[in-house]
Amino acid sequence: MAKDLNVEIGHLENVSKAWLTEAVPDLRKSAASIDNLKYTVVQFGPLFMGVWEAYSKAAEYIQDRLNESVPAAEQVGNALHAAAVSFDNQQTAQETEIKRLEDSLKNLGSP
Repeated sequence: MAKDLNVEIGHLENVSKAWLTEAVPDLRKSAASIDNLKYTVVQFGPLFMGVWEAYSKAAEYIQDRLNESVPAAEQVGNALHAAAVSFDNQQTAQETEIKRLEDSLKNLGSP
């Protein structure tokens, strides 16, 4: 049981690191890359003013949602890490208590 719990804690830590070291930077990079897709009204020309406005709003909307997702992804990663630490602390406390009880039982049986 303890070995299985250690494996699960390891998985939680790995997933936490993936969120923080892979997902968050990728979201930031994606949000920044939207800047390259934004065009000025001059590039579209007066004939396509309505299209430019819709395009600009869509690009801005996507960028805003990507930027909003960064703190959420960080929260997921941090929550997974906190859960792993909590499980590890609980397991350590339980192992310590079991050892203490086993030692107490051994001492009861000793003359």
